[in-house]
Amino acid sequence: MTLSSLFITICGIGWIIAYTEALRIGFRDKSYGIPFMTLALNFSWEVYYTYQGYLVFGSHVSTYVNCIWILLDVGILYTYFKYGHREVKTSKSTFYLQAGLFVAACFIIQHVAFQQVGIVNGALYVGYLINFLMSFLFVRMYFRRPDLKGQSLLIAIPKCIGTFSTTILFGIIGSKTAGGVHEPILYIGLFIFVTDLVYISLVTKKRTALKPLKTYN
Repeated sequence: MTLSSLFITICGIGWIIAYTEALRIGFRDKSYGIPFMTLALNFSWEVYYTYQGYLVFGSHVSTYVNCIWILLDVGILYTYFKYGHREVKTSKSTFYLQAGLFVAACFIIQHVAFQQVGIVNGALYVGYLINFLMSFLFVRMYFRRPDLKGQSLLIAIPKCIGTFSTTILFGIIGSKTAGGVHEPILYIGLFIFVTDLVYISLVTKKRTALKPLKTYN
């Protein structure tokens, strides 16, 4: 296994753990564990760049990891469509229509980005910007919900580790497939890392405070 494959594998495992936990607690709490905006963007990114990546690079460790992510994201999307309407003030039909249109729009966004910057920069920079938005929305979710419904350290910590591993790879070490070192990825990745640590700290404190009342895993 090459160094690049090792870091991508760490990232893949981290996100698989996070997604699996998000799916589990989504059903447990009758909620959703990933903010919908980034869930839809992530799903469209994974589908689009898995397909484009296979066409350009063929079979690669990232291709197999992305396929697992897609399957898990389908499950998480299901929890959003099943339970998400409880957190909005619109009718179910409007909720489903808006959510469906946004998912479709996300695929258009991925295609436009791909056409403008290509597969490498599209996958990297769009992916990291989605990741940063997700970190920010996790913090927002924390303050919007009165308890830890749909939230878990087993989502927050593996996400943080997984993203940080590819930040080191693409931002410091460099990857031949990705075209060398991408210094902006290091800076975006560090912003994500700090935001993730803030969220982990918030969840840990609330988890401790709620533990006498209810245990959240």
